[in-house]
Amino acid sequence: MGWFMRLVNINYIDVDKYEYYLGRTVSSEGVVLLKQGVKLNENYVKQLNLKGIHYIYVIDEVSEGIEIKEVISPDKYFKMKDVVKDQFNKVKKNVNIGLNMNIINNTVDDILTMLTSNKDIYLSINEMRNMDDYLYEHSLNVAISCLYTGILLKYDKMKLHKLAVGALLHDVGKLFIDPKVLNKPSNLTIEERKEIEKHPELGYRFISDNYGNQIQPQSKQIILQHHEKWNGSGYPNQLSGERIYEMARICCICDAFDALTSKRVYRNPMPIYLASEYIYSLGNIEFDFEIAKLFLSKIVRFKEGSIVKLSDGSKGIVYSQNKSALDRPIIKLLVSKEGYSIGHKNIFIDLLEEKTLFIEKQLESTILD
Repeated sequence: MGWFMRLVNINYIDVDKYEYYLGRTVSSEGVVLLKQGVKLNENYVKQLNLKGIHYIYVIDEVSEGIEIKEVISPDKYFKMKDVVKDQFNKVKKNVNIGLNMNIINNTVDDILTMLTSNKDIYLSINEMRNMDDYLYEHSLNVAISCLYTGILLKYDKMKLHKLAVGALLHDVGKLFIDPKVLNKPSNLTIEERKEIEKHPELGYRFISDNYGNQIQPQSKQIILQHHEKWNGSGYPNQLSGERIYEMARICCICDAFDALTSKRVYRNPMPIYLASEYIYSLGNIEFDFEIAKLFLSKIVRFKEGSIVKLSDGSKGIVYSQNKSALDRPIIKLLVSKEGYSIGHKNIFIDLLEEKTLFIEKQLESTILD
């Protein structure tokens, strides 16, 4: 069951002017920071920012009627993230202890069960991220996105499992790269770039040397090849076209997409709709275009609760999705094209029917005057 709420960037919440109530409990490192239903104030917003939490679900007057539906609930997502974090941290502390492949396989099975039990195959990107947990969240997000794509490609369950294991571990080699280089806020030197580009081979070697019989060859190739590009400009072996293993081509797209839409120390996240255009523009250049088109066909460009500006100048909030055209959702109008507030009138625009209208851009503001 969904709840009437929306996801907002806390940097644009004006608690002095409007009332916001927390739509979902916020936790960090297993500790509850704020409970569902709490009225937000300036101090709460400041503390969340300090914890690296920039998006939260809120209940306010604008969110009325907006139902959030998720295949993977936030609670389940964060529990799986904590499993990945725990496994990766064990490798950091002691390579000899390393990964527990039973736990990794069980996590993959849990994701697969949640995705395959859902009739509607479309991907709503998780934006409730903690920058300090980037590697773990990124690994989990890429595994989820790869599984979505594998399902669309009609992979059988065994093949999906191999794909997900490789995707979940695709960046395990970064555990052996200096964190100061990985998280450097300024431009990398040539030497630092070369250092980071070692991570596919480091990960492949680590997995092959320690888990040779526990991980399938296909999964290991994903780890090794996920930075190879369609035109041969990638690394480590400058493979091109169909010489790149198909599952690695999937992972390459999902890896790039999640990286673009994540906040990093050196840049802000790219909006989902712009990241989608970026991936599409590099089809047959960096990415397998057929797989990229399939992946993008099921990406929710504008999530429920997003404030958007339409091509006629009017502004509104994304109310629900048109599953046959995820770039043309149903909009609840908030401000007319003449600039007048709609108030409490329920005026909806179905972009699937209004062919001459389109979303010009997503607005960062959380509410409109």
